[in-house]
Amino acid sequence: MYNRVVEYVKQYNMLEQRDRVVIGVSGGADSVCLLLVLQELKNLYDLELFVVHINHGLRGEEAMRDENYVKMLCESLGVSCHVVLVDVNGYVKRHKCSTEEAGRILRYEAFQKECREKQCNKIAIAHNKNDVAETVLLNLARGTGVRGLVGIEPVRDFLIRPLLCVTRDEIEEYLCNKKVSYCTDSTNLENVYTRNKIRNIVLPELKKVNEQVISHIVRCANHASEIEDYLKKQTNELYERIVTVENGQYFVNVRELESAELVLKKRMLLEVMYACAGKRRDIEEKHVIAALGLAEKPVGKRVNLPYGMSAVKEYESIVVKSKKIGENNNPKNSLEIAIKAHKQYDLQEIGLKLNVSLIDYEKNMIIPKNRCTKWFDYDKIKNTIFLRYRRQGDYLAINDRGNAKTIKSLFIDEKIPREQRDLIPLLCDGNHVMWVLGGRISEEYKITEQSKKILVVTIMEV
Repeated sequence: MYNRVVEYVKQYNMLEQRDRVVIGVSGGADSVCLLLVLQELKNLYDLELFVVHINHGLRGEEAMRDENYVKMLCESLGVSCHVVLVDVNGYVKRHKCSTEEAGRILRYEAFQKECREKQCNKIAIAHNKNDVAETVLLNLARGTGVRGLVGIEPVRDFLIRPLLCVTRDEIEEYLCNKKVSYCTDSTNLENVYTRNKIRNIVLPELKKVNEQVISHIVRCANHASEIEDYLKKQTNELYERIVTVENGQYFVNVRELESAELVLKKRMLLEVMYACAGKRRDIEEKHVIAALGLAEKPVGKRVNLPYGMSAVKEYESIVVKSKKIGENNNPKNSLEIAIKAHKQYDLQEIGLKLNVSLIDYEKNMIIPKNRCTKWFDYDKIKNTIFLRYRRQGDYLAINDRGNAKTIKSLFIDEKIPREQRDLIPLLCDGNHVMWVLGGRISEEYKITEQSKKILVVTIMEV
């Protein structure tokens, strides 16, 4: 099993020399296995390991048993261990969500905080093949498209999942051979939670149909991942071509939309709604179909969408917007512009002009070193680029090892007055800030000898 995990880590470039890795360890078989595997890989990659154990405050003495076990295990391995107590029940009451969802959110918040404080660049999570199968079945039961069949990604931003190539049975066999014990969470045996029903009832029944059901579901998820990557690329190209964003309103060119394949139309409109709402939950295919139907309707026809959004038919466009647009003229609410290559932007509202171009990189090209022109490795950009003001969760890579700093922390460190922080334009790839205009750029997008295309962005004061 160990050799298979090592090859999987190499296949997805999960680890690099001198990585500093936060490991989530609950005390269960999966996370204990993950810790032991990374401990074995420590010398190979010269790793620094930092364990975080989350006590959810839900299981009383059993939770304390798990906490003490993890601390003892880490001490025996010589690994740093930080125990974090979180208030899951309090979070549920405040945010009106499930216990499962609250626990997941608080766990990842704790991992990210530890990552920042210890200046780490990776977070390792112990998901395995069984988790992929459970996730796919859960998504199917709730209703999903191709995206939900993908299951769990091996790598996402700075999250890595080295055990996705092995099953839970293989993990337990590995620990047995190592003569290492682990804790069992009694709540995993209760069929109260949705995932437990799939784990304890559905998958055992499916194994009676075919013993290899988990591997088969994972193989299907891998195929779905390839399809999703292709569709994502095509969707992004369509989005870039036919969507224009002005003052938080998304204008979709109807003529261009009609010539696209149906699957791309639906995916693209879904992305528009996600961007407008700032969230994905509760936006469904029925909303996309309703908005898509406006293409055949007279000017002025409207459909209501979740989160106070609406889609309106105009002469040449379907416009998706929040009802908050127009109610507040605060610049923080109005600056949200999708940036495309080979275009100029006259941004009178913020007193700037923006020139964006795309060039081929040639060896030994001289990179401009001034505050007004910046070069970015175009192939490293993952999403539609937006010029906007800061949002919660925005961050910037501060060195070539991938260490990140939140924009809030950056502004504080640079002693930018609080009242000015919401008025500084940011060039963003999702929540990753590529450039604080006139200031710092992210190390993630810097030009290297391997770069092929360069996005050139120049700002000029009006």
